[in-house]
Amino acid sequence: MLYYDSKIIEMVKNKMNEKTSEQAKSAIPNFLHSQFMKKSETEQKQLAKAKEDGDTVKITELETSITEIKEKYQRDAWLDDAVNRMAKQLNFGTHISKGVHPDAKGDNVTFKPNHELSSSIVGTHSVQSEYLDANGSAAALPLATFFDFQVSDGIKIRDLVLSDNSDFIDSLASNPQQAQNYHAVFKDTLQSSIDQPSSHERNKQTLWAMNPYDCSNIDDLKYIAIVPLYPSVLTFETYQRINQLRYSEENKSALENRFKKNAEQRPYVSMLNLATVKLGGTKPQNVSQLMSKQGGRNYLLPSLPPMIGRDFNFRLSKFKRSIFDNNALIYPAREAIQDIFGVMKKIKNTVDVRDTRKEAIDNVLHILFALVHSIRTTLPAGWSKDFALDMPYKYWLDPKRAALPDEQEFAIEQAKDDWHEIIINHFADWLNALLKQEFPEQASDFSQAEHKEWKREIEALKKQYEREGRGIF
Repeated sequence: MLYYDSKIIEMVKNKMNEKTSEQAKSAIPNFLHSQFMKKSETEQKQLAKAKEDGDTVKITELETSITEIKEKYQRDAWLDDAVNRMAKQLNFGTHISKGVHPDAKGDNVTFKPNHELSSSIVGTHSVQSEYLDANGSAAALPLATFFDFQVSDGIKIRDLVLSDNSDFIDSLASNPQQAQNYHAVFKDTLQSSIDQPSSHERNKQTLWAMNPYDCSNIDDLKYIAIVPLYPSVLTFETYQRINQLRYSEENKSALENRFKKNAEQRPYVSMLNLATVKLGGTKPQNVSQLMSKQGGRNYLLPSLPPMIGRDFNFRLSKFKRSIFDNNALIYPAREAIQDIFGVMKKIKNTVDVRDTRKEAIDNVLHILFALVHSIRTTLPAGWSKDFALDMPYKYWLDPKRAALPDEQEFAIEQAKDDWHEIIINHFADWLNALLKQEFPEQASDFSQAEHKEWKREIEALKKQYEREGRGIF
């Protein structure tokens, strides 16, 4: 049931006090006038044209048609039809039956939790929506438009009905008793008061075990039939918010500015892997009012299973003296290493070639430093005691060991930086060895000069990391 607690009623009353009660009194006349203008728009334009042309026959015909439309939107006539016909043909709710199947004739439900739900549960309660959906006879949908009519900022006719606004109730009819009766019908319609909720053969049903942990015999299980309904208010809010993010003028401008040199570059939103499911076919209005507003389109966010593959995380060998002795280092850096090989195949030693080579070597170093950072931060202090690594690598990869109470000597040596040079030399040796293996015919070309170049690269990147406050040694 949709009900308003005392806080919400008070909020509505306060807002109305700020705007005066006149807006509540004029809500119905304003709605009926807006509907009349909308429904007679074509005839009004044709009448203006007929008057310009002096076509008296056409003028009489159109004036008669406009008068008939106006009579439909007189207060007493329209409200009588709304109460005695539309209210019986329209079903309101936050969760609708026809969203599951357009031919389902089960009841709609308006969801409001009677206790606070966990923040880890996402649902209609999460969005605090101002919308309420409706479906039924298409001829009765004007009643939904009536309830959704904006009276003032943040206040709709629906709010006046549910908060029992006296000024609004008095405006329903000249007879106070009739006004109260109209209000009671409208409120009951909005609240979707259902004593015996009904399902339908087109609805889905799920048997849910009520006592799965309380019995040892399957025959003792007790079940309840759950009928899932479509959360149309939640999906409408989702649809609106995604469209606002993707198609707002601000986002469009930010996207366009990407390719303009002098334009301000601002962050923009891209939503990948969105799917769309369309409900209602060519007539989404048969599903519900909100579904009609979004053209039957509903977004599906990606909920894809994880990509499961081989685990290629770098693993240290207990028996290797250096991380460069471990072939496992080659796999994570394979693409960058192949880039280095590709550059080395180029004969010309131009600036572009040298820059490309430097970039490829830097990529290898970035990967190496990322692996080292992972080892340094995830493994427990002192893990290197059980490994055959040379001491420079233990100083490098196990810095937390220096804080252990029995590792004073380790801490002293680790604080020195002479072991940095050993690791830098080993990196240059490792890269030269890879190049000689890849290009055996030019193995002699990878001499001391290249070795010094590789050392310069790691030293330069090491200093860059230190300047950025993420020293890797």
